[in-house]
Amino acid sequence: MQKILQMKKLEKYIIDNRERFNREEPYEGHFERFSGRQANYRKRSGIFSWKYMLQAAAIVLLIMISSIWVYEKISGINEDSAMITLGDISSEYREAEIYYTELINRKYDEIKSFDFKSNSREREILLQELSEMDTTYRSLEKDLNAEKGNQMVISAMIKHYQLKLEIMSRILEHLYQVQSDRQIKSEKDESIRI
Repeated sequence: MQKILQMKKLEKYIIDNRERFNREEPYEGHFERFSGRQANYRKRSGIFSWKYMLQAAAIVLLIMISSIWVYEKISGINEDSAMITLGDISSEYREAEIYYTELINRKYDEIKSFDFKSNSREREILLQELSEMDTTYRSLEKDLNAEKGNQMVISAMIKHYQLKLEIMSRILEHLYQVQSDRQIKSEKDESIRI
């Protein structure tokens, strides 16, 4: 209740002194201090999001893999030697499969060749998690073989390709943003030394 009274007093003060607020300028150096605080916040948020993004990706991946394993154990899917793929169903699906696999391979190579500076362990973890996403796709292929031509399985396989591409694109965007932030910081540090 006291906070509401304080807010009302503040609101009344602002309304009563509106003209003064519109006339007067902030103190000397206000904008520089504000810019400095924004820069500090951006630095902290960049480090924060990268760390937690990797943790969240690992958790999602573990959940997906464990759910697929449980599903396979419950349904008793057996490995067949003659597995059919999307491309075996129709030429339209063959084109889609080729298109997505080429894009995924390009993005995979781009991530693989990215310079992780001092932490090559991050690269290994990231590449391992991306390759583990293929476990989901292999499970969908098994479902396709069990229920040949099932439209829901086919849609799930295409959505898997799309999701993997989206995840890889976001990872690349983030990697380039981190690289850009490092470069800007490096340039600032260098200009300070000079």
